Amino acid sequence: MSDRDKQNKYNQHSNISSSLYARVNVGQDADKNSLDSAEPVHTGGSMNNDDERVSDNSTFTHTLLFYIIGLVTSVIIGFGMFKLFQDYFYGEGLNQALPSFFLIAGSLLIGFIISSAILKRIKV
Repeated sequence: MSDRDKQNKYNQHSNISSSLYARVNVGQDADKNSLDSAEPVHTGGSMNNDDERVSDNSTFTHTLLFYIIGLVTSVIIGFGMFKLFQDYFYGEGLNQALPSFFLIAGSLLIGFIISSAILKRIKV
């Protein structure tokens, strides 16, 4: 009798299924896809380990805080940059529009990058 046959005989004798599904979901009969025990209990795994937890960035609170923090920091940065470089915003045509566009786009970009970093730091 080969080692494989001995292992299969031992598995049958010990009522051990060779499928990975049955090994992961202890307490379930893999052949019938039903529970062995009288009371159904979820035994497939838990998310109680800290290293298995993943932050959920799609919650309403996270989204709301992302936009609030992003817009507030964008306004603060935009106002600060405007005061710092206010001489560049007095002109005509593209001499006025281009610096204004860069100010708005840059402050929004920097504000939302800061918002993302803050929310990652506090793990909301």
